[in-house]
Amino acid sequence: MYLVNPAIGGVLVSGPSGSGKSLLLHAASSLARGRRKLSVPANLTTDRLLGSLDIQSTLETGKIVHAPGLLEEADGQLLLVDHMNLMPQTMMKEIVSVLSTGRFHVQREGVSAERNSRFMLLAAMDPEEGIPSPPLLDHFGFYVAMDHIGELETRGEIIRRALQFEGDRPAFRDRYLSAEDALHLRLEAAARSLSGVAVSEEMIQLSASIAHQSGSSSSRAELCLIEGAKAVAAWEGREEVTSDDVREAAEYALPHRMRSAAENHGTSRSTSEEHEGEKHSVSSKEEEVIRSQALVRPHDGHELNRQHDLSGDSSFDSDLKTGSDKADGQSDGRDEQVLPPDETFSIKPLDLDMKQREFHHEGPGKRNQTRAFQQQGRSIGFMNPSNRHKTDVAFDATIRAAAPFQRFRPKRKGLAFVIEPDDLRQKKKESRVGATLLFVVDASGSMAARKRMKAVKGAILSLLQDAYVKRDQIGMIAFRKGQAELILPVTRSVDAASKQLKGIPTGGKTPLAAGLVKGYETILSEKRKNKGTWPVMIVVSDGRANESFTGLSANPDIWNECLAIARRIGAEGIPSLVLDTEQGYVRLGRAQQLAEALGAEYRMLDHTDDQRLLSTLRSTLS
Repeated sequence: MYLVNPAIGGVLVSGPSGSGKSLLLHAASSLARGRRKLSVPANLTTDRLLGSLDIQSTLETGKIVHAPGLLEEADGQLLLVDHMNLMPQTMMKEIVSVLSTGRFHVQREGVSAERNSRFMLLAAMDPEEGIPSPPLLDHFGFYVAMDHIGELETRGEIIRRALQFEGDRPAFRDRYLSAEDALHLRLEAAARSLSGVAVSEEMIQLSASIAHQSGSSSSRAELCLIEGAKAVAAWEGREEVTSDDVREAAEYALPHRMRSAAENHGTSRSTSEEHEGEKHSVSSKEEEVIRSQALVRPHDGHELNRQHDLSGDSSFDSDLKTGSDKADGQSDGRDEQVLPPDETFSIKPLDLDMKQREFHHEGPGKRNQTRAFQQQGRSIGFMNPSNRHKTDVAFDATIRAAAPFQRFRPKRKGLAFVIEPDDLRQKKKESRVGATLLFVVDASGSMAARKRMKAVKGAILSLLQDAYVKRDQIGMIAFRKGQAELILPVTRSVDAASKQLKGIPTGGKTPLAAGLVKGYETILSEKRKNKGTWPVMIVVSDGRANESFTGLSANPDIWNECLAIARRIGAEGIPSLVLDTEQGYVRLGRAQQLAEALGAEYRMLDHTDDQRLLSTLRSTLS
């Protein structure tokens, strides 16, 4: 469809490693005859993308001469981007922006110009390596999901053809040449007839309705639907788009733009409805959990609205003054419970905000990227060095900076090229940074009474699976019965973590201060052991502390003690997140006060279930 109608606007192929994504891209590009194939390298730099100084011409003329970049060379051609999600996002944003607008602005090294470029774009990605942001995905007209081939007969045929190809490549190509020529002729005929395909008002309304029902907030969805339907009609030799054409195009134009159907039809909760606890709106971020499932299995519609029911979610304290201590767990070990975790489910990988880490950290984790003055990492450009950092010189950028002035600089004996200190440029590098997610979880009686720990365990297990894929680390502290215990030392082992989570008992009092202190000490220890990591403390509690750090419940300053400890942690600049599990008609709001003292993000988990909790965790950390 895309080769018939380039107005569709790019195709993204997604699938696990070894599913044939790259092979499909190169095979499809061979059918785009008349267009040169340009592959975009993963280590693409800004100079190569937008263009840079033509050193030879600049030296010869003494004037600044601009050399075209990849975007300019791609005009009228075909761009191939393999492992698109591993490329620097700034580069991909520039590429898809030019794909949409057909123009870009160059302003660098004395050159300021507007350039035009119209090209076709084929890209591939592995969703297990991270899913790009929704705005970036929206720039692709079509999305194609691939999976490993399971049929034995087909797998055997793949082996046979691979052996035949390696045995005699020319003969293998000749065998399928006639079929390829016939396919190409049909593509050309369909492309020629495309302008004569009519779209009725009824089909326009159908496209708008389908896009609306999918939850897409972008107008690109309808446009891609129409352009795709026109391509299908032209391919089939029809002069008018039918409803079947629209529905076929929808299979590729909507999966990466889908949002939760529940959100589209959900009602906003008024102030009175909040107290009733019956009606509630779907989290605005839950759509991304749904979208991540669609990205892996775009045609399994029943997966998009899977619900997880939990019992006892809306319980509350009937008497705040007289019963809160009991609800908070003034009990002994006889009241302990061990609640199993809810089932885990697919989620979009966390995309932790790296702005605070720029130029500070480096590390081997795969989840995030950061820029650093370190010697390691891949070069993504250059910058003017500071007085303290004049190492790791970017020779190409340095030469380009000095080239325009060579005719005016006095020749020095033995030097063909004169470089002054002001010409020096330093490499700007990017490396991956691992995250350490430390959960500080309230395991007191209040959590058990409301059956919340069940949802918490299910959400954390899902995050553990995501962290395992991204090579990050997760630890967990549980506080209850007068103490805080590191029940899960920081680890990358999802198996070990799963065993520990399944064995967490709940019950007893709420020593919140002890949990905060233990979390603070654990994070400091991890930072000393691994300077390249980025720690995040996630506190899951209702904030109703009823036991001091010293273990004296009669201490009247228990809450002030918690706030003082939280302010100390906040002063250290440790990123944190507080998830408020408090319920009931009357709320103390202590978790929010705790978040303010920590300088942390705050999220209320009203009507908690495992999906809602997980969605809140993921969206807030992103």
